[in-house]
Amino acid sequence: MKTNSNISRIELVDSIRGIALLGVLLANIPIAPNLISGTLDETFLFLSNFLIAKKFIAIFSMLFGFGFYVQYSNHKTKGKQFSNYFIIRMVVLMIIATVHSYLLWNGDIIMTYATSGVILLLLRNWSVKRLVILSSILIVIVTGFLFIANSALGWQIYDYDYALNDEFPLTNSLMRYLQINFIMNPWSNFLKDLPITFSYALGNMAVGIILGKFNFFTNKGFNQNQLKFFIITGLIGFSSSYIFHLVVSSQLELSVNLLWIPPVIAGGMVFHSLFYLALIRFLYQSTLIKKGIKVFVYVGKTALTNYIFQSLLYLLFFYHLTNTFNLFGKLTIGETYFVAIVFFGIQSLFSYFWLKKFKRGPVEFIWRESVEMVYRKTQKRKPASP
Repeated sequence: MKTNSNISRIELVDSIRGIALLGVLLANIPIAPNLISGTLDETFLFLSNFLIAKKFIAIFSMLFGFGFYVQYSNHKTKGKQFSNYFIIRMVVLMIIATVHSYLLWNGDIIMTYATSGVILLLLRNWSVKRLVILSSILIVIVTGFLFIANSALGWQIYDYDYALNDEFPLTNSLMRYLQINFIMNPWSNFLKDLPITFSYALGNMAVGIILGKFNFFTNKGFNQNQLKFFIITGLIGFSSSYIFHLVVSSQLELSVNLLWIPPVIAGGMVFHSLFYLALIRFLYQSTLIKKGIKVFVYVGKTALTNYIFQSLLYLLFFYHLTNTFNLFGKLTIGETYFVAIVFFGIQSLFSYFWLKKFKRGPVEFIWRESVEMVYRKTQKRKPASP
């Protein structure tokens, strides 16, 4: 692994990305409330809120910011122009994400990443201090305020009939599925849904750039004191995640006297996510544990493909549109998570054998080739230097 002046892909980051993808799958898996109950459902819900919800999507955002920093550093070292290339890269990603979001599943986060990614160009030369301040404002203050506004002040009240949420997974009409998907899509409800998503995602991307500047994922940047700091502050994250569980499970109502809680939760979630990163980074020193963690590397290298592939899981196994398994509403929460883990195992095998023959995942290949094609055309159109 080279220094941050010429950073290359490292297996640790890919492994973490794979682990995060499993967390995202478990967080997004369709669960029908109050239809089929199991004895451990309450326990599974608690573990999901406490250990999974918001943490792994935060890690995904951090790794996106880190990936941006890697690309920028490599282009800078090679003396290549970066901004135009990266903008084209984000535009193509936006097209892929839009197709995914409106044709498959409206819970897509990649559209937000593609848009936020362009903003990262403004931050690429910022100091760590400025990035810390920005990420703190976006995550703690802005996200916390929007959480309060959406819930306590009723900003997030939709114009559409909420019964669509129940109809969406059960309809077997393609046109109706697409119609509901469009109506409920966060980008169709931009002001109600996306400000909080943008602030939280962009704030975590800034954290990812900071990790890159600190060489957090490299042996050169490995610092026991840094890891101890993240592990200790993880205690704050655990407390925040527990409070988050109480709020989303309606065991704690946000009264006026408790409006300080959302900013604490938002900031604490980041500490919880950083704890996971620090723990994995620490365990990666062990040869035995390293082999176990590297199981996730193939899924991590094909993360975009597998993220979209997960939406096909919802369609084929849970939603009634394809009229295949139609599992939505027929499984307990525990059984639903079991199906998700089995599916992730299938994704892992697919990724392993695919990468034995090809350098990139299928969607990653389409993304890269499209970007290269567009970039070459834009370069040809530039007037020759005098």
